[in-house]
Amino acid sequence: MQNLKEMEYYGNFNLVGEVLLKLKKKYPNNETLKDAISAMTHIGFFVTEMMQAQYYYEKSLESYRADKLRAIERARRVEEEMKKLENKWKI
Repeated sequence: MQNLKEMEYYGNFNLVGEVLLKLKKKYPNNETLKDAISAMTHIGFFVTEMMQAQYYYEKSLESYRADKLRAIERARRVEEEMKKLENKWKI
């Protein structure tokens, strides 16, 4: 689902960017267009940074979950081994 939203964003961003560039070629001295292009550039950088932050956040969560599951599995194995030893030595 996230990839579809990203594709939609890139498509829309591309469309607006192309329109602004065409207008800039037609009206090269228009300050409003220069401001709009600058704003779009800033928006593009901001959104890209946010997407990267989200990506690394999700990767970190995956890593933390995997670490947690490994720790739980190790603890279960130790508990089972302790029970075996307790039964063997009747502690």
